[in-house]
Amino acid sequence: MQTKQGGIRRKSAQTPLAFYLNTLLSVFITCLLLAVSLAPLLALFVFEKGSSWQYLALLSPLLWIFVLLPQRFSFAQAVTDRYHHKPFSLKTAFGSAFYGEKTTEGLLYALHIIKWMIPLAAALGVLYYFYMETEVFALIKGLTDFGTAMSALWNGFLNFFAGIFGGSVEALPGGIAEGIIAVAAILGLCLLFLVWGIVRNSAYRYLWAEATGLDKNPRKEAQRSLRGRRLKQLGIALINLALLAPAIGLLYYFIQPKQAVDELAIQAADAITAGTVPAIAIPYGKLAIVFFACYLPLVPLRRMITAHFATARIRQQQQAADKASANPAAQESAPMLYEDKPAGTAGKNS
Repeated sequence: MQTKQGGIRRKSAQTPLAFYLNTLLSVFITCLLLAVSLAPLLALFVFEKGSSWQYLALLSPLLWIFVLLPQRFSFAQAVTDRYHHKPFSLKTAFGSAFYGEKTTEGLLYALHIIKWMIPLAAALGVLYYFYMETEVFALIKGLTDFGTAMSALWNGFLNFFAGIFGGSVEALPGGIAEGIIAVAAILGLCLLFLVWGIVRNSAYRYLWAEATGLDKNPRKEAQRSLRGRRLKQLGIALINLALLAPAIGLLYYFIQPKQAVDELAIQAADAITAGTVPAIAIPYGKLAIVFFACYLPLVPLRRMITAHFATARIRQQQQAADKASANPAAQESAPMLYEDKPAGTAGKNS
């Protein structure tokens, strides 16, 4: 990759609105690519079990590895180009330059995320086992017993602390609804663990784009740039979470989780006599409204914020070096931008 030009940076000719709209279009195209990558999984449900057509599902992980993962790093290049008086370009966001290197980095990123997925995968695996191997009556009874046990544990926990201050709390009744809520809470904690892993690795692709553009080692640069900034990274994650608030709020309004859980509990009770597992109705129309009205328009802002945070230290150091180069008298006292050796270029193909 060519080294980005030094010198005093100029403002990009691309207006903020044009930058946002181009980024939004790029995100939308990426969503379409995601849908295409997931489409082969439908073969598992469309074709009969044992059919050779079900092997079409194997295309999905291949598309993820060879299309989506490299595109993440191309997108990062397009975003960070703005820091070097270059406009956001769809050609860069979906370019194939350094495809092999991007694919390798994408695989390493996926491996880092997989280790954070282990608790969630284990929880979902247990649920799937009970769903497939347990009779409906036993499954419902198990959920009811689990809800009763968790309610008793929660009531004991609250009464212990309330007793310290001489008070008491109203006991939470146990039942199938509480069992479903407890299972959802466990899955939520596992999901939160995964989200933190994603947050910790979210800055790397932008650091990779900047460091590679400067012909530096991305991993060493990531360690240097994020050292002592994990608390700030958490703050950036909270800002991104705040940008998700409109989508979460509208989704909550549409679905009404408590009412939905109560209705599911009633359906589960009715299923005892029918001998079947209650069907879950998915509100696709409402989900589409939430996605296009509240989620998608704010994704570019979240990406920009993360990119700005990730590259802040590199940009500050580079700007200091640019000023020093413009003032020869200050060059001797200016700090070195990098101390590590340039990254090897062997195996890079454009």
